[in-house]
Amino acid sequence: MIRYKLVSLLLMGFCQVVWAQSERLPPIAGTPFTVSVFSHAVSLPTFRGFQKNPNFGIRIGRELYYRNRPGSQLIQTLNVGFYHHHSLQSGLFLNTEFGYRHFIGGLYAETFVGIGALGLSQHLRSYQFDESGGFRPASRFMLRAMPSLSAGLGYRFGQHTASPVSVFTRYELFAEAPFNNGSIPVLPHSALHIGTRALLNR
Repeated sequence: MIRYKLVSLLLMGFCQVVWAQSERLPPIAGTPFTVSVFSHAVSLPTFRGFQKNPNFGIRIGRELYYRNRPGSQLIQTLNVGFYHHHSLQSGLFLNTEFGYRHFIGGLYAETFVGIGALGLSQHLRSYQFDESGGFRPASRFMLRAMPSLSAGLGYRFGQHTASPVSVFTRYELFAEAPFNNGSIPVLPHSALHIGTRALLNR
């Protein structure tokens, strides 16, 4: 009986200490923004296209949380970005992603699926049929759908402060659909991101 009371008192004391510590932690406030630079390649899933004559881009995004727990987050992102592929095209895109992030201490893993719009400026001249049965130059500017799938790893610094900062790397696959005026369904692209996440507007 005495042992039971002693254990109960110790557990109550431990819970009070944990509660007091959590009360001292300032609430996380502000809008999470991300910035990443990425290497772009027109390819199926592979890292080979990033190594030779790399093409670069930048992406800026905002995160919205449907669930924000200490160990996990359900997320929607809103992103705008640009890349330049020196031998093929330049792309300006706007997309949204839905994803899940799981934390183990400061480390985390995440995965996302997204959809967006991709505006392209082609570097190579292409041609299309005209009404007379001949060929005429096609427009260099195109608007395409941009479905995407990505996964990444990261680390969150200052996780017990009001303004944690994260660094991350992410591998992304996205498609240009349709490709070549619809004669080919999709053209696969890949991007390897390195970026950071911080809270602004606090």
